[in-house]
Amino acid sequence: MDLERMFDESYERVIGHGIGISESGTRFFTRFYEIFFAKSELVREKFRLTDMSQQLKVLQKGMYQLMSFYLMRTDNDYLQSIALTHNRDHYDIHPELYELWLESLLQTVAELDPDYHEEIRLAWQIVMTPGILYLKYYHDHTPAAP
Repeated sequence: MDLERMFDESYERVIGHGIGISESGTRFFTRFYEIFFAKSELVREKFRLTDMSQQLKVLQKGMYQLMSFYLMRTDNDYLQSIALTHNRDHYDIHPELYELWLESLLQTVAELDPDYHEEIRLAWQIVMTPGILYLKYYHDHTPAAP
């Protein structure tokens, strides 16, 4: 079972190639936010004043950083900035909200990937989880300067 290949192929089916926002990527991220917002009043409140057209681009770039963290096994300035802005002293994104985020992402993949099966779910979890753990850790800690 080649989970990285499964992830890559699923990503391309539901989002498109690379980090540019394609029509399928816009559809994916729009649906993701519909699912994510339906999961929690707190999530809706956190995004109450957010420009969602801009947020779609931010999310796509953030997902790319999570994938990069998985592949490179190291953080970077962009991921550190996400960790800092999402910590308890800024946006205060509670660690449990990352679990809702991941579950919403997986639900979106399940809905939009025509070849979806449980191993694809596992592939997405394996790729996204290291970066999510990083962000959760920094809710209560400050990332070290690069």
